[in-house]
Amino acid sequence: MVKKAAPEVPDINWDLITPSLIEAFTPIIQGVTWLGLTKVDPKVNALNNLIAIAEVLPAVDLNLPRGIVLAAMYDKTADALKMLNELAAALEGVPNDLKEFIDELVKETETAIKEKVPFAELDQSQKKQLLDDHGECKNYSKNFLPIAKDFAYAGCMLRKGWESDVWGEL
Repeated sequence: MVKKAAPEVPDINWDLITPSLIEAFTPIIQGVTWLGLTKVDPKVNALNNLIAIAEVLPAVDLNLPRGIVLAAMYDKTADALKMLNELAAALEGVPNDLKEFIDELVKETETAIKEKVPFAELDQSQKKQLLDDHGECKNYSKNFLPIAKDFAYAGCMLRKGWESDVWGEL
């Protein structure tokens, strides 16, 4: 029995491909990282309001990386659309059908992105357990440096099985 030789694999010139891959994935990595920070740190979340609203204005360019702007606009979609609606209403010369379209877009978005009422789906025993776990994780996070306290708290709550949208309001 004669063995067949394995087909030759063409050489890949990684020097040509790597810069394109880095350029393509950098905004995605920045955006995911920024969006993750907004869920952990309330200061970054507040900064998202400024970024999302300012980037809607045509005359304002914050000169931020695309990934951060995309994540901020994703996080604050409703606020950015409200600002766009108010901007279109304030400007003269904007066609009425465009103003109506923006107004409809804002209304659709508001119905699609309804804010959850915190703790509404939890029964009394789950609420008590959440508050107990919250206190325990707060005490645990005090053992860390100030820069790592939020991450330690988040990790503790996640280990206990709580999703960030439940304990993020505490």
